[in-house]
Amino acid sequence: MHNSLDLNTLPGILKLSISSINAIRKYFDLVLRKVNSSDGIVISVGIIALITGILVDSFVVRLICLLVVVSAAIITIALTRLRQQDSNQDVASYRNADGEKSTHESEMKTLYFDDLGMRAASGEDSDRTGGESEPAGSSTEIPQIRPTPSPRKSVGVAHFTPSPVVAEREFRVADFFDLASSVNQGDLEPRTEFNFLLQKVLLLIKEVLFAHSVVFYWANREKGQMVMEARASDSANLFGQRRFAIGDDLVSRVAREGKPELLNEVNPKSEQEVLAYYTRTVGVKSFVGVPVYFTKSNAEQSPGAPIGVIAVDSRSEDAFGPETISLLGQFTKLISTLIKSYTDKYDLLLDSELLHSIRKLQEKIRNDFSLPTILQQLSDETSRLVRWDNISIVLFDEKRRACIVKKVMNRSPEEYLSPEQPIDFPESLVGQVIKSNSHQKIDDLEAQTLPRFQAGERMVRKGSFVAVPISSLNRCYGSLNVESRDSHNFSRQDIEILYRLAENAAFALEILYLEELTKEYVIIDDSTGLYSKRFFLQRLHEELQRGDDLSTLLTLVLISIDRSREIVQRYGADGFERMMIILSRAIRQGVRSYDLVGRVDADRFAVALVDTNANDAYLWAEKLRKNIAAHVINLEGRTFSVTMSVGLCAAVEGIRKDDLMANAVTVLNRSSEAGGNGVRVF
Repeated sequence: MHNSLDLNTLPGILKLSISSINAIRKYFDLVLRKVNSSDGIVISVGIIALITGILVDSFVVRLICLLVVVSAAIITIALTRLRQQDSNQDVASYRNADGEKSTHESEMKTLYFDDLGMRAASGEDSDRTGGESEPAGSSTEIPQIRPTPSPRKSVGVAHFTPSPVVAEREFRVADFFDLASSVNQGDLEPRTEFNFLLQKVLLLIKEVLFAHSVVFYWANREKGQMVMEARASDSANLFGQRRFAIGDDLVSRVAREGKPELLNEVNPKSEQEVLAYYTRTVGVKSFVGVPVYFTKSNAEQSPGAPIGVIAVDSRSEDAFGPETISLLGQFTKLISTLIKSYTDKYDLLLDSELLHSIRKLQEKIRNDFSLPTILQQLSDETSRLVRWDNISIVLFDEKRRACIVKKVMNRSPEEYLSPEQPIDFPESLVGQVIKSNSHQKIDDLEAQTLPRFQAGERMVRKGSFVAVPISSLNRCYGSLNVESRDSHNFSRQDIEILYRLAENAAFALEILYLEELTKEYVIIDDSTGLYSKRFFLQRLHEELQRGDDLSTLLTLVLISIDRSREIVQRYGADGFERMMIILSRAIRQGVRSYDLVGRVDADRFAVALVDTNANDAYLWAEKLRKNIAAHVINLEGRTFSVTMSVGLCAAVEGIRKDDLMANAVTVLNRSSEAGGNGVRVF
């Protein structure tokens, strides 16, 4: 073989060497470009670790190199994904003339127009550049900025520097629905629902108008006050008081005149005078206030005076204009609709509560048909439906022939009326109500000259007072009177509620009085078959006169059932009447045919033992007491026994029936107070 170089193959070898050198140079250039970036460095480290693991014959070194290679691969994948996301965001943010703009062009235009906006707001010329001032009278043309076409982009090469991009906010259900709100969790009273919706409207006004505070006020013309109902404010110095008197401030002027008020520049020295709802000066520069109207009846053509005011202020000058008033007009229409919905629901709620009270009153009276029950239920239901400090009921007393205070409820610390106290008729407010059969409503007692009940009364003369008659179709029985320590406390709706309660009580009183009248003139009690109270007393009077003429003896015995109220509560009025019938039969079986037996009360019997002295009457009463105590009463499968208390008094010559009855009642009460089931002799 020939060892010398063949000259014919030399050009081919040179060409192959040159191409190899070029390939190696390109490879190193590529590696260097990769190394200049973060992911290139990671890749280089991974390649070096891989080569080292192959060449070195050591298990520990190879394990370390394997870990380095895996870590480099993971880091490279993560960097690639991040770079891809940033690239997508950058491409979406910068668009050229075909829908994309270059970074340089966007920054120039943004600065240019922002500069114009800032200078226009500050009163400077828009042609000043670089912060230098131009002499007066000189003019400088605004340079025409032409968009520079975006250079073509090569794959993997970025031609702009991306700016930080805020991550898109992820919306949740709570952004569109009040999950924690009590309004969406059940049925609430109309006032709570109205306040919730009104608060949402005020927050919307505040956001739309970029306001500092938005406040809704009621215009209470009876009390001459502006009453804050809801607010949305950035200030912590809002509202020293929830109420303030209607005066010369802007809110009061809108309520008084019914016209919107617009103030583009608020003087800091007079801020607290024109804006009465701040505790101190907060730097308000602009104000707008609009009235809120409302008509309860669709037949009313004119809404009259405004019922409320929406007050909006801002800490920027000239923040509002005529277009703001037009926009607020739409919001006032919405609030008027909310008020109508609220009043309608509130009226329905009051009607429902009133109906519930009437049914409850009728049910209680049906179970225990008596005067104390009627008065107690009337006062209880009145206290539940009307704001009050004192409640009283005045009725006409047939026996005393005067108007007497029968029921009093007082939760104020001051001294008030006492039961069984007569009133001046008709020289008092209550007397005039009973006489004229019409109500009286006093909004301010301090300005009233007539006494409420009687002349010289020492009760506090402060607040408001209302009295409605308790009358049926045929008769006025008295009046229901309610008093409050707050002036202008009672509305026409309150009077209507009191009328409905008083009417139902009046019908019950009429039935009660008719029953008593019937009992007075009927000889026989319809339940027990015994003498009625009136006829028994008449026959007792006759027997006393006959005893005086013939010198005969007579002893009056009164019998009362122990714990009668418990029996009524356990077995009802019907069960109690059935028990009284059974006891009346036992009493009739133990007397003679010419003895007098009558029912003088719901749970009380009276027996007049003719020609019987006190000792014999005591023995008879003791025997009757034992028989009643041992008697088992069966009511619808339920068995029980009762005891009774007995009081007796022997008649002496010349004694009147009233005195004899009073003596017997005295010893009967002593027997009951001693525990019952006993006999006492006067």
